[in-house]
Amino acid sequence: MNTELETNTANHKISAKTRFSIVAVALVAFMGILAETSLNVTFPTLEKTFGLPLSTVQWVTTAYLLVVAIVMPTSSYISQRFQNRTLFFSGLIFFTLGDLLSLISPNFTILMAGRLIQGIGTGIAIPLMFNLVLTKIPRERVGLWMGFAGMILSIAPALGPTYGGLLTGTLGWRMIFAIILIIPICLFPLGAWAIEKSEKKRPGKFDFIAFIFLSLVMTSALLALDSLSSAHFSWIWLVVFILGLIAFIWRSKTSTLNFIDINVFKSPTFTLSVLVYCILQFVNLGINFIIPNFLQVSLGATSTLAGFALLPGSLIGSAAQGPIGALYDRKGAKGILYSGNTVFFISLVLLTIFTKNLTLLGVMGLYVVFTIGRSSSFATTMTNSLAQLPHDKAASGNAWFTTTSQFAASAGTATASLIATKSSNLTTGTQHVFMFFLCLALLNFVFYTLILNKKIK
Repeated sequence: MNTELETNTANHKISAKTRFSIVAVALVAFMGILAETSLNVTFPTLEKTFGLPLSTVQWVTTAYLLVVAIVMPTSSYISQRFQNRTLFFSGLIFFTLGDLLSLISPNFTILMAGRLIQGIGTGIAIPLMFNLVLTKIPRERVGLWMGFAGMILSIAPALGPTYGGLLTGTLGWRMIFAIILIIPICLFPLGAWAIEKSEKKRPGKFDFIAFIFLSLVMTSALLALDSLSSAHFSWIWLVVFILGLIAFIWRSKTSTLNFIDINVFKSPTFTLSVLVYCILQFVNLGINFIIPNFLQVSLGATSTLAGFALLPGSLIGSAAQGPIGALYDRKGAKGILYSGNTVFFISLVLLTIFTKNLTLLGVMGLYVVFTIGRSSSFATTMTNSLAQLPHDKAASGNAWFTTTSQFAASAGTATASLIATKSSNLTTGTQHVFMFFLCLALLNFVFYTLILNKKIK
């Protein structure tokens, strides 16, 4: 076990370098998610700039999230194979290069390439952030620090549209990539000081075949979903998805090489928690996609106002993450999970009922309620599940949470776009999106009841 972890656990103290190392990695994760969602509000502008439909433009977010999801399954292996310093600087360099390429992109193809490179950096940083918390922080304070990590993942998706909308309406969408470069410049020296070298195991060979199968599963699933927007559904991608999933499960069960451990799904609590976590992320990114577009197209708001509409909710929801994590440490998960999902459910009921009568202020108010409910459930679901896994399974459990949630985020954006574009107009489409998400929130109550049932643990 890591010497620092043993010292921290014994003394319940966390060194300054440990704190700042987590902060440095969290800021890379923050940049990645900010870059992920800041373009959502620019879609009407990008449609005009490149002469492309919404169904195509939305891939700058969907494909980005897909790459993040594909990279994340490697986190369990690379966290053992490489030092934290190496992973930190690799993620930071990939993100910076992708950001520069997106900034100077002369066409949509180059913009997509930049986004894909950025996605690699984000895919490295997010699981690294959680791994640092789980290995460097004493168990007695994990809830608080997981709340901090959850705050990063909660505030960035909603700040993204505000940041992107403000710049698109004033300096132009390319400045989204220009201004964000300030953070990497500051992080290089901070990471060099705070993130120390550590002993690493020498794991066996990486299972590239299992990795390829899982990547194929996620990619084909999104392409099958995207084909629903065309006149003819692509059954070929559905078949590829099914065969790829069977092949991945077979390979995971028979291979002795190192990859993300599928055996953690033998725990019903873990499996159900991953489903809930994915639903929360699916709905969150779908909402963050549809609301800015609804405000601009249906209500005639500027890109600046459309992005700003999500800011109050994001600040309140993210500020609540720390206290929620501390409350989990004292009281446990049950009350937080049920009350959080109740608030989450009520917000979607109101958004569905009043869609056609919503104003900018109405959207802002209901988004505050939505974010408080989602934030309460989000980090608590993951923390409660990982706390019940054996220590040697924590890295794999973390990898599955981060991987599946990013894929769910990608699918949430694609699904919201699909439902909206298939409707007669964007207002009706937005209401249908809210209605679908409402059904998922209702399903979460069933999952939470099973998760908290001691008989299935």
